[in-house]
Amino acid sequence: MSARSFSDVFDEDSGGSAWVVTFADMMTLILVFFILLYTLADFEDDAYRDLVDSVEVLDGDGNRISVIDFATRKGRDPEPLQMVEDMLGMNPSSAPIENLRPAIVGEMESMIENTEIADSVALSFNGDQINLQIDGRFLFDSGRAELKDRARFIFANLAALFREHADYRIAIRGHTDDRDISTAQFPSNWELSAVRATTVLRYFIGQGIDPERMTATGYADYLPLVNNDSNENRARNRRVEFVLEKENDA
Repeated sequence: MSARSFSDVFDEDSGGSAWVVTFADMMTLILVFFILLYTLADFEDDAYRDLVDSVEVLDGDGNRISVIDFATRKGRDPEPLQMVEDMLGMNPSSAPIENLRPAIVGEMESMIENTEIADSVALSFNGDQINLQIDGRFLFDSGRAELKDRARFIFANLAALFREHADYRIAIRGHTDDRDISTAQFPSNWELSAVRATTVLRYFIGQGIDPERMTATGYADYLPLVNNDSNENRARNRRVEFVLEKENDA
């Protein structure tokens, strides 16, 4: 019996089963697809690079160079294709997801750059939490809790940002160095740091910031940035810190 195609057989079939041909084609394509998946899953990067590196092309000067060198010279990255699992999103990426930059951070940076204490301010953020540290020497005299005029100028600019971004809660933290203080007003650094933080909070209330958005805490010398082993380091530890965090949508 001579060989006949599937279509010849099913054309003669009075049962109308020609759909089997389409089904067989589909199953063949699926088989080829899974063979391709298996091949890519066993992909060897080093073997790929060796094979590609053995291919030579002519550069613009007529010299024979490897295709990888040629691609690199043209500003391309001749790395092999991603594994099929990566292309299909089956493997979680090990690269960290970069935090989105809150709008208020850029506005704070612009404000800081336009002040004379830019070198004495530290700004960082992690997600929606923002940390702003200001050197206490620009805010208070030694052993005192009254704001300097310079501090009022800085805080007036901050207050404008806080009013604009009303969805942030504000934790105000006062810090000192490790040198003891013992006065009638401040028996220890705990009282000094707490009163300084409260003084800052009261200033912002006077600037129209909702008191329910703010807290004030004194940490004395218990959270130093650096060791208190020099005048310079002690100056860094004497600071006021603002921790801004977006309120949860409830």
